[in-house]
Amino acid sequence: MLSLLASFAQEESRSISENCTWGQRKRFADGKVSVPFQRFLGYDRGPDGNLVVNREQAVIVKRIYSLFLQGMTYHGIAARLTADGIKSPGGKDKWNAGAVRSILTNEKYKGDALLQKSYTVDFLTKKTKVNEGEIPQYYVEDNHEAIVDPEVFEMVQREMAKRGKG
Repeated sequence: MLSLLASFAQEESRSISENCTWGQRKRFADGKVSVPFQRFLGYDRGPDGNLVVNREQAVIVKRIYSLFLQGMTYHGIAARLTADGIKSPGGKDKWNAGAVRSILTNEKYKGDALLQKSYTVDFLTKKTKVNEGEIPQYYVEDNHEAIVDPEVFEMVQREMAKRGKG
């Protein structure tokens, strides 16, 4: 009896998960952008749920792009921001190179949005995977106000490719 009830519960969980996934993908297909606002530097949630520039944090984002184009490394920028007492996107006192790199590669800072970068593989384990073409991605241009000019963003991407992984 217990295993029968457990299988019903698991099936109900799978059904709810599929419905939520369908709803999320439908929103993406309609071009509705959602981001984790608590850990997203430079933007706040607007009254309509869209991205609105946070002017104080936007200065930090612009500074990161500027320092990178001046020749600083991810580690150098992270050390500079930590030394200046600026909190990381996660609210920590210490910055790391990964956070800097993430800001430099995020297309949302130029006003666009790539949706469905990752997805949940298994509803039970909640394991996520980076989307490498398994499911459709959606690119929304001019979705919100940009913090960084698209030309500057593209310049940074070319510089990152030029520098390589070193």
